[in-house]
Amino acid sequence: MANEQNLIPMSERTKSEQRKLTSKGGKASGAARRRKKTMKQAMNLLLSMPVSDETKNKLEKQFSIDPEDADNQMLLMVAAMQKAMSGNIEAMKFIASITGNIAMTEAEREKTKIEKKRLKLEEQQANKENDTGEDVVQSKMDAITGIVDQMQPLGDEEV
Repeated sequence: MANEQNLIPMSERTKSEQRKLTSKGGKASGAARRRKKTMKQAMNLLLSMPVSDETKNKLEKQFSIDPEDADNQMLLMVAAMQKAMSGNIEAMKFIASITGNIAMTEAEREKTKIEKKRLKLEEQQANKENDTGEDVVQSKMDAITGIVDQMQPLGDEEV
């Protein structure tokens, strides 16, 4: 069993040991990548399979979904939509992530604050050097503020 006393850094191993270990790691990585690809293909196949006629009829009646479009993927999306409409926050986040309507994350907000501070420092330095630098920095700050305002949902609510 490996523990810290048994671990030997790659820099202290011989070239042949390094070659064997990297080869072994590369083979394992390739096998994992192939497994993941096969699982993805299998899931795509399952999602594209048609649903039963009874389910097609329900989807058509309740949601006006064309029976030709009724497959397992559509069924999952309908189920997520129903859960979201009943107030399930995770389902709402799932739908937002699929549609690309994700609200600005806390990390993005923090990054924006840091960027604004950096621009203010640039502005102060530009003001010390000459008076024309203020216009350039202010226009950059206005542009960033506009982008941030577009990214944040109304009322700063999170989905």
